[in-house]
Amino acid sequence: MDDKLKTLKPMIAGKKRYLSFEIISESSVEFADFVNVFWNSSMSFIGELGSAKASIWIVKDLWDQKLQKGVIKCSHAFVEKIRLILSLIGRIGDQRVIVSVLGVSGTLNSAKAKIMSMRDLASYN
Repeated sequence: MDDKLKTLKPMIAGKKRYLSFEIISESSVEFADFVNVFWNSSMSFIGELGSAKASIWIVKDLWDQKLQKGVIKCSHAFVEKIRLILSLIGRIGDQRVIVSVLGVSGTLNSAKAKIMSMRDLASYN
């Protein structure tokens, strides 16, 4: 008997997209606080079943605390709904925030490139 797990074929696993986003706020936002607010917003907008179908994954390894930028992985059919969920976030904790989508890509490497290519004006001085 073979104990190895079988991987899903690409057409069964589904197409995925990566949304690069930026949080604009007066002070730094903690990753855990963002995740909590994002999931609350997701549950109130598309519910548990919609969130499961969207295959949402917030990529912790690509969260940049200093620049307040990150990546969310989701199903290609739910990209616009995830954009809407991000736009519904107006407060994280006690501070007002704006969550801006920097771009959507089909690969993780191009999502990383979108995060790294967007620089703030202070870095040019």
